[in-house]
Amino acid sequence: MKKVIFFSLGVFTLMAGAVAILWNWLPTEKEIKGCLVTRMYQVELCPGSKDYVPLKQISSNLQKAIILTEDSNFWNHKGFDWDAIEKNAREGWESGVFKRGGSTITQQLAKNMFLTKDRTFIRKGLEAIITDRIEHTLTKKEILERYLNVVEFGKDIYGVKAAAKYYFKKTPAELSVVESAFLAMVLPNPVKYSKSYYRKELTPFAKTRLNRIVEDMYRYNRISQDEYDVAVNQVAYFFQPEPPPEELNVPAEEIPTLQDLENAEMEESEQ
Repeated sequence: MKKVIFFSLGVFTLMAGAVAILWNWLPTEKEIKGCLVTRMYQVELCPGSKDYVPLKQISSNLQKAIILTEDSNFWNHKGFDWDAIEKNAREGWESGVFKRGGSTITQQLAKNMFLTKDRTFIRKGLEAIITDRIEHTLTKKEILERYLNVVEFGKDIYGVKAAAKYYFKKTPAELSVVESAFLAMVLPNPVKYSKSYYRKELTPFAKTRLNRIVEDMYRYNRISQDEYDVAVNQVAYFFQPEPPPEELNVPAEEIPTLQDLENAEMEESEQ
């Protein structure tokens, strides 16, 4: 009996010690708000530094495009989109295939700032705790601001300042609807989906996806009718010399449909 008691006390002590170590390792409010080098990609993230871009100096087009494509319920949830989690779980159970991804912007920020690429249960648990801490420490605007300053937009391209300069020779404030849609389009796989830039021609997938993002921005009232009309024409000649004005109007039949998008995504996944 004594052995059982001593064994139980030993296990409890070890567990309590592990919890204490873990708790002390978790980022503090000061660390979340302050300057640091991110663990994921070793990116310097320091609000107020010369390379850090305040949210008010980032194009609203980009903010809207990325929220719409990455985390449409961003302004309403508390770090976790439970509706999306439930939907993915239900579809996975029915199909037998559980999709990866679907993380909120806050979850992605937690991973980028404090975690690694490991896909373990322990890391997922840490991600959940850190996500909750970030949501209780920063405002939604601060979360979005930090995310845009640290997220990967291509090979060795981190943060909106570097991305706007590299791809378009612009500041983040100057990004157009289509340029913003392009940056939103590359986020799921920045190295792979940025290849249109190096080819100076949109791949079929990229062109269809860009049109879809622009279409959704208009459908969900993120841009006006005039902005939508201009953007559709710009997609048609993205990364190419602009044609004479009389050739700028794109026939409706050349604008990809939802079926076109699904076919393009299927072809892309098979490559």
